Amino acid sequence: MRWVRLALVSLFALTSASLLVTKVRADDAAKPATSETMKASSATMKSPDEMAKEALAKWKTTLKLTDEQAPQFEQVMTDSYQKMKDAHTAAAGDKAKMKASMTQIMKDREDALAKVLTPEQMKIYREKVTKMAEHGKKQWSKAQKSMSSTSK
Repeated sequence: MRWVRLALVSLFALTSASLLVTKVRADDAAKPATSETMKASSATMKSPDEMAKEALAKWKTTLKLTDEQAPQFEQVMTDSYQKMKDAHTAAAGDKAKMKASMTQIMKDREDALAKVLTPEQMKIYREKVTKMAEHGKKQWSKAQKSMSSTSK
């Protein structure tokens, strides 16, 4: 009987701790981004140059970039990532402002890439970006559903 009580008390303690952690996570997710949290997240972000180098490495084989296209592609990506970083800072947690900025930045990026890439490369680029966006939306929906079910 003593073991049963010990098991029940342990189970109760674990359940309580789990619910507390879930509640804290839900509360943290519901908090608006403050300038302090924005600074902390931007401090851990990679620089626009680093992100552009990674993008070049990722896209070089997919798009079959030539030696002439590679530095131009990297420059477009560097400029785009710098604009994103600046928009992130300027938005200061305003999601609507951030979305509007990102939409324009992505359009500008695509226009700039259209001057560097061939029509066939642009077709591949657009297809891949569309697939990535769809995948991101699915992941976001999953995360939102998961968060809403754990906060109940």
